[in-house]
Amino acid sequence: MLFVANIGNTVINIGVFQKDTLVCTARLSSASGRSSDEYAVTLNAILAMNGVDAREIGGAVIASVVKPMSPVIGGAVEKLFGIKPLFMGPGVRTGLDIKIERPAELGADIAAACVGALALMKPPFVVVGFGDATTLTLIDRNSRLCGVMICPGAFAGIHGLSRLAAELPVISLEPPKALLGKNTVDSMNNGAVYGTAAMVEGLVDRLRESIGEERLPVIASGTYCDIILPYCRMEARKEPQLVLQGLKKVCELNSKR
Repeated sequence: MLFVANIGNTVINIGVFQKDTLVCTARLSSASGRSSDEYAVTLNAILAMNGVDAREIGGAVIASVVKPMSPVIGGAVEKLFGIKPLFMGPGVRTGLDIKIERPAELGADIAAACVGALALMKPPFVVVGFGDATTLTLIDRNSRLCGVMICPGAFAGIHGLSRLAAELPVISLEPPKALLGKNTVDSMNNGAVYGTAAMVEGLVDRLRESIGEERLPVIASGTYCDIILPYCRMEARKEPQLVLQGLKKVCELNSKR
């Protein structure tokens, strides 16, 4: 079995593959201050709850955009499974043809999502991540990663508003009840959801024009994908575990070295 993890700023998504089947997924908080031992106990409990024996894990791949958390989760994996995980980063084979100025700066989660997308779709397409940030990554018809847009995430925008505007509360994101809000909470929520959806629609259209394509499909994932994607007026394929699927592919590519 293969253990995969995507460490984000607020959430750690984990999964276990048995051959090509994702048999277990879970989400943990990226809580600063927790030790490797604490995470090892938590991971063991989650796997047991899902009927997975930690002793059956034979490999591990991790993508992380939070450097302080990398050794913590890496240590938990080593203690629990007795194996050293492969971390996405420079020197790791991804199969991506990255055409940006500094490929080492490409986020590990973005790289993994693109690897997963290329295994599922024929380019060109845009990989959209609805997470703490909203990201758009263009893969052209020659399978080249042409560049990335990093925009404020829907929840990050809400959080920023509540910090800067004294009378605006902290809220959670929900599917809008209507286009216009009739109270403060709904107005903030609707603005974040519809605003992010409209932003992505417009940016995808501009990307399509920039490469001269008649159509440019979208493959989307991320924490807020289920909330925002239904309000996007564009052709899109939802793959909630795209990063985890990409990590599995990365493991395969590196095991063949």
